[in-house]
Amino acid sequence: MTPEHRLGILLPDDGPEDYEWYDLAARTDEGLPAIAVGGVASDGHHAPAALMALGAPERLEPVGRQLVDEGAEALVWACTSASFIGGLAWARDQAASLERALGVPVTSTALAFLEALDAMGHWRVDLLSPYPDDVTLRLVSFLREGGVSVREAKALDCPYATDSHAADILDELRRFCADHPSVSIPLLVPDTAVNSLSLLDAMRREARRPVLTANQVTLWAGVRRLPDMASSSLGQDEMAD
Repeated sequence: MTPEHRLGILLPDDGPEDYEWYDLAARTDEGLPAIAVGGVASDGHHAPAALMALGAPERLEPVGRQLVDEGAEALVWACTSASFIGGLAWARDQAASLERALGVPVTSTALAFLEALDAMGHWRVDLLSPYPDDVTLRLVSFLREGGVSVREAKALDCPYATDSHAADILDELRRFCADHPSVSIPLLVPDTAVNSLSLLDAMRREARRPVLTANQVTLWAGVRRLPDMASSSLGQDEMAD
């Protein structure tokens, strides 16, 4: 894949400058499309009411329109919680509404998790969730609506995206997998505030099973929506190291 293609990432603007999406947007030599990031106004609060407001299509559309005007050929709403918080039908309507308004393919991180699990043929997972308990339960419900059952779940109870970002996710994964070993069930790590792309190999080694992170599936699903990339697999070449 060459930078002649452009992928638009709608990202809550609540994070520090070292969110890995900003780094990806600055790269041109990783075999990735050009990535344009558009910030959506957010206070970063992991509360259901705040997340419902954050995920409203009318809030996302102006930023998406700017990215499309700048040449984005597909868009991903890169916020797991504000794409699952209203349930599966809500998430699908959110993406469909943006597609109709903007005229390019659109998906979200929450939908990308379901798409990736379907591509891998997995319908049972474990969940290491940075979110508080109530939001984690909404994610479990969303996955169930999509046909995915959660075997074991742990909520890290991060009230804000900045708390998720600051968490030592590799250490948390190591402890979770010590308590819940499995050689076959994928482990999901949501929240695009968690920088995970450079940790994927280490996470897989520690977990000794498939690991899917929010930014990993976001990038994969976005690339698949670019011209001539619909058959993109979950191979290592589609992930940033």
